[in-house]
Amino acid sequence: MVTSDRKANFVPKIFTYLFLETMKKLFLTFLFAFVALFLPAQDSVSVSHLLFENIEMKGDIYDFSKVLQKQGFKQQQRDLNQLFFVFKGTVLGHSEQFKVNFSKKTKTVWRIMVQPHNVPLDEIVDSLTARYGDPYEALAASYKWMLPTGFVQLMVPEGYDPTLVFIDGTGAVAFKDEDNRS
Repeated sequence: MVTSDRKANFVPKIFTYLFLETMKKLFLTFLFAFVALFLPAQDSVSVSHLLFENIEMKGDIYDFSKVLQKQGFKQQQRDLNQLFFVFKGTVLGHSEQFKVNFSKKTKTVWRIMVQPHNVPLDEIVDSLTARYGDPYEALAASYKWMLPTGFVQLMVPEGYDPTLVFIDGTGAVAFKDEDNRS
């Protein structure tokens, strides 16, 4: 038989145990809630972009234009209806004009096109291979470098100057989404 002394001791111990367990659970719940409130949201994770002449192809055309101009590129033309700006500057070690395309609504930069004039094809391929590694795809009329942030393609149509295309993956998604392309 349990004596009344032991009974009196047993009841507070069980209540103390239950109280401590409940408090522990409440404390952990509040701790997790507090930590979750102050952790950065997923949309603030940095996204990397394709590099063009060591400049990230990111943001809207106006911010990107300012960055290009700070790096010594000169704006030659802007056409807001056709969604491009034209710049001149040193690309792959040669003075070239290039076109920067952007999306219609958010003006997000997504493509840069360069037509290197009087530059030997081998020199262009060697320069791109030094920057991006061996081409992912090398065909008779095209070279392609697939990168985690987009791709670079060199198209060599017979009888014409080669065309070099830089496509930023993030910007291309914005362009596709805004213009309802598949």
